[in-house]
Amino acid sequence: MKTYTTYKRLIAKTVILSLLTSLAVALLYGMYIKKRAIDDLARVDARKTSRMAFEALYSAMEKGWRKEELDSIIIRLNKVEPNMRINAYRSPIVAELFGERIQDKQIREHDPMVADAMRGKDILTGDEEIRYLYPIVVKQECLACHINAKVGDINGVIDVRFPVGNLKISLTTMINSFIIFFVVFTVVIFSILYFRLNSLLVQPLKQFITLIQEIISKNDMAKRVSLKTKILEVKNIESYFNRMLDSIQDYYEKLQELSDRDYLTGLYNRRKFEEFLSYEIKRSVRHGHKFTILMIDLDNFKYINDTYGHASGDLVLKEVTEIFGSNLRNADILARIGGDEFAVILPETPYENGYAVVEKLRSRLETTAISLMFDQITITASFGIAEYPEQGETIESLQTGSDLAMYKAKRAGKNTIARADQSDQEMAAEIQKKGEFLRTAMEEDRFEPFVQSIYNVQTGELYGYEVLARIRDGKRFMAAGQFIEVAESLGLAAKIDQIILTKGLKLREEKGMWDKRFFFNLSTNSLFGGEYIPLIQSHYERNPDLSERTGVTIEILEREAIHNVNGLMDIIEAMKKIGISFALDDFGSGFSSFVYLKYFDTDYVKIDGEFVKNITVNEKDRIFVKHIHQIAQEFGKKTIAEYVEDADTLQILKEIGVDYAQGYHYGRPEPLQ
Repeated sequence: MKTYTTYKRLIAKTVILSLLTSLAVALLYGMYIKKRAIDDLARVDARKTSRMAFEALYSAMEKGWRKEELDSIIIRLNKVEPNMRINAYRSPIVAELFGERIQDKQIREHDPMVADAMRGKDILTGDEEIRYLYPIVVKQECLACHINAKVGDINGVIDVRFPVGNLKISLTTMINSFIIFFVVFTVVIFSILYFRLNSLLVQPLKQFITLIQEIISKNDMAKRVSLKTKILEVKNIESYFNRMLDSIQDYYEKLQELSDRDYLTGLYNRRKFEEFLSYEIKRSVRHGHKFTILMIDLDNFKYINDTYGHASGDLVLKEVTEIFGSNLRNADILARIGGDEFAVILPETPYENGYAVVEKLRSRLETTAISLMFDQITITASFGIAEYPEQGETIESLQTGSDLAMYKAKRAGKNTIARADQSDQEMAAEIQKKGEFLRTAMEEDRFEPFVQSIYNVQTGELYGYEVLARIRDGKRFMAAGQFIEVAESLGLAAKIDQIILTKGLKLREEKGMWDKRFFFNLSTNSLFGGEYIPLIQSHYERNPDLSERTGVTIEILEREAIHNVNGLMDIIEAMKKIGISFALDDFGSGFSSFVYLKYFDTDYVKIDGEFVKNITVNEKDRIFVKHIHQIAQEFGKKTIAEYVEDADTLQILKEIGVDYAQGYHYGRPEPLQ
């Protein structure tokens, strides 16, 4: 099992190791310094002593002293320092002139160092006892007595011996040695710290950063960090980071699932359905076979929601999903593309065979009882069929054709099947033409965000802006009402939402309007795509004021909220965690409006303009607006009145207590200046 150390332990071990290493180095260096110092001191002292002995002997010789008297000088010098011994040995030149001494001859013959000194070498030796041999070189003044010699010859050798303990190392040497030890210790400890920390801490952290950059660049959430380290803290970083990646991956997979699957039924959503449809068209072109696409809309589904409640409505949708799924092949593609709308791809199935499948689905649906509370109901659906390539060769034409055929079935009395015909194809072509216009506008970047001011009713202060989509068409701008239905039918609404959201956030950032709230209209299909959380989060992070990293509100249309109540509740909860707020738009336009206040944790209620614009002349509208505000207030939500077009309307709203208002009274939608 691999063992780890802590950062503190690493530092402590490194310091101790460095100290021991430095002490060892200092000891070795001290021994070296001591030897050098002793050598130097010995040479100096021995040379000085030798010179003094020579000068004493020379002075005596100048006075004509005999060799016995010279020997007495040596004896007296040895008495001065008990631990020091001084001897003088004659060379053969002196012995030849003044007579040989037996001891001198023996020394010359048996002591190699003396023999070397007699040849003029200056010799220093010894560890415990220092021995210095000083050769006496003949000089010009010596020739007066030593007539047989010449300048440069050796007259003799002075032999000085003394113990090492006699030497005293100077204070300067000691200080220098300490300084050198301190420098060595410092260099060693920092070198070891550097290399140890670089190996065990810095390099793993560099590896960690590299792996993070790789994960970010490749968007590979499946990759995990593995660091070569023995530091427990670094290992903990690795462990916690990998756990964070696990959480992110789970969240990412859930978002991916949300982007592909319908939250309630688990079926594929519109975006994924269109991917399959595109693939099937390519496959059919390659192999030359036909296939059929179905559009299905449940009959009178709104009645079920209004009568039994949304929870029962969700149960019906799940039961319908089960009925359809159990009567289709494994290869068939079943998707939920709207609230009560389903779509099916029947691969390699021409119209005739496809019709038989649809009839089977219709029959099973109308004959299957569904239990709701204390009641049992049956439900029917209207079916539209389009065949590839007869009713269309593109995604748009096939979807539009089958969609129009489905509406034809509804007009025919519901619970029936209709096929796209020539008139449907012509209408589909017209819709497709408008779709091409929208795609071109996207490619040419002609979608622009317009804003309409929202003011505080009570104070008159500017509160924020609602961001609206416009298409630049020459010198004029097309309002959303002119293209949004076509965009929704062709599945382009989510893309338009993303364009306007991106540009609107950028505009807010460029203008520095961090204190103003920006309201965006996003379709529920866009919300289920899961693409907006990181976009808005990134926008918040660029806000220089940490206290104001909020200010984005998403508007949900009441008529869209009914399609997937439970899924929408979860999405709202997830997005509110990062500071995104929500507004329920066109409130009051549906029969179940007040139910949504219970289900959805929204921050604002936008009162439908149809009730606001006539409150100056219609008492019922005024009462209705008043009660909407009171109920919203009880739920802790702010109210925003739409279609405020004059001062009288504003005054009534002020008396009622409505929080905010927007409309032509304040200004028309326009580019943000």
